[in-house]
Amino acid sequence: MGVIRYVGIISDGHSFSLTVCSGMAYGIMGGSRDSHMLTYQTTRRAKCIYFDGESATLFGSGQLDTQMLHIWGNLTGPPRPDGGFRGLYDEYARAQGLCDWLHSNGLGGSGWGYEGIIRMNAGFEMIWCNFSSPSIRLVAHLNVTAPLLTPAEDEIEAEETGIDVHPANVESTSYFPLPPHPTRTDISTDPTNPPMPPVGGRDRLAQEPFYRSQAWNWFLSGTAHYGSSGNGPGLGESRVKLITCGFLSYYSPIFTGQSQARGAAERALLNLTEDGYWMGPQHGDSRRLSLNALTRRRRYHVLENITSSDAALMKGDSERILRDLLSLSPSNCSGIDWTVITNGIVQTYAIPLAIFSQALEAFENVALNNQSAIRSWMTKIRDQSHTFLLPFLEYPEGRQEESVWTRGSALFNNTYSRCRFQHTRVLGPEEGIQLGPEEELVKLAIEDTAAGLCSVLVEVGLAVEGTWQSAFQSPSQKTPPSFAQKLKSKATHWTEGVQEVMAWLGWAGEWTRCDKKCAIDEQCFIPMWPMIPRMGFGGPGRGYPPGNGTYGRPRYGRPPYPYHGFPSNRTRGPGGPGRGWFQQDETALWTPICVKSDYFSG
Repeated sequence: MGVIRYVGIISDGHSFSLTVCSGMAYGIMGGSRDSHMLTYQTTRRAKCIYFDGESATLFGSGQLDTQMLHIWGNLTGPPRPDGGFRGLYDEYARAQGLCDWLHSNGLGGSGWGYEGIIRMNAGFEMIWCNFSSPSIRLVAHLNVTAPLLTPAEDEIEAEETGIDVHPANVESTSYFPLPPHPTRTDISTDPTNPPMPPVGGRDRLAQEPFYRSQAWNWFLSGTAHYGSSGNGPGLGESRVKLITCGFLSYYSPIFTGQSQARGAAERALLNLTEDGYWMGPQHGDSRRLSLNALTRRRRYHVLENITSSDAALMKGDSERILRDLLSLSPSNCSGIDWTVITNGIVQTYAIPLAIFSQALEAFENVALNNQSAIRSWMTKIRDQSHTFLLPFLEYPEGRQEESVWTRGSALFNNTYSRCRFQHTRVLGPEEGIQLGPEEELVKLAIEDTAAGLCSVLVEVGLAVEGTWQSAFQSPSQKTPPSFAQKLKSKATHWTEGVQEVMAWLGWAGEWTRCDKKCAIDEQCFIPMWPMIPRMGFGGPGRGYPPGNGTYGRPRYGRPPYPYHGFPSNRTRGPGGPGRGWFQQDETALWTPICVKSDYFSG
């Protein structure tokens, strides 16, 4: 059973939001002069819905769009009272709107169906719709308001009282009494004066005894539940179990208007052909900076071209899926854990690809007249490429012609097919497995991702094998001087292929890490809203990141039939620049550093 907490000011209406960590709860509302911490424990497994991404980022660049479209069918939401700004009005309106939607459509209520909505910013939080539900139990309600520090000008010499070391009068049992269970039976209401996170000037904050640790503990509670990054795999939010057969996405190819609009914008801005192929850097940009921008392109995908009819279609599909999953025998769920498959793909390829790319780039430092250095480099490259091919490559017998190791050969086609369909080959009606439309889309995404990876890795890997067979198979084999120049050309081609498939994948977070190992009292700081100190503010409007980003797909030809499913560089779904009334400096996002607890308050 999980523990969830709320810290805030008790007002005339229930708060909707719960967090899974006390550090996050206290970090948001713990500095007020009337802070209460309410601790709840689930009494059974509770059903919730989950909005992916940083869906609790209030001042972001489109992260709230899916919720806005789901509730109101637009990106603007309801008009604010009196047409002005009212604190967290929009946030309470979203919470109320989502809970009303579940309740009015017969998808949830007190103690049954879907009772909450999971979202994320620097940590995970839950919108809980009915606090009288038997699915949760209030186990503690504490006033955690800490006494203010005495201002320096008001200090008086305190009388030494010493410390009472006598044991307290302890009850014979270790159990603490439970507070009364909430008895309200109405659904949640919109507070007339929504609680706001405490704010104050420098003098006021100097009096807060835990001001320096509040943000730090919030940050720690978030990082404790991060998934994988360049620093390695993380725990993730393991208390929330995803049912991935109900996954819906605006990247679905049915939303053609959004996809076409984003594609047109990216072709102009990112130097793509009509078919989605990258044509290389433009306007004097360096290749490395252009590839970096390609890798991060999805950060700027938003839903500005989704229509009200698109939103209604998504809403209708979600209601259909949620009802099906409430039934005793869902007809649209195979039971496959797609999260395990997708996480496995990332763990198998993300870091090894970065290491392989670095090893390929090292050829620039190899002296072309040093055969020993060339052989050493080639040995490292073959070791790594063979690791990628190992589950799929069956070596042909005897010495083979060079054409055997090239794209289009029977060896390439068979190896590529085994690689591309390694996770999905038996997931079809002919093998007795029926998938619903949502799972079919996930399957397609997995196959398309594997197609991009395998197209490059199989071509490079076979080319490495062919080169090795012709020039390095015998330890005593000497190569003519002209061979070094030919190998240099091959190495450049291999390097560019791996660099471009990494950009095409766009797994920027998997290659973002602190360059050094952090000390025991430090954490690798990868900014997530609102844990963004030293934030830069800009004007309103939309825009792509500085510099001219480019969008890459491996420059390797499309495999012949029946391998026509190799994806072009069209990413499906929303696109366009970001939104928000500020744009933070992203330097710390892509080049994170180790920080100590004073980083957020210093």
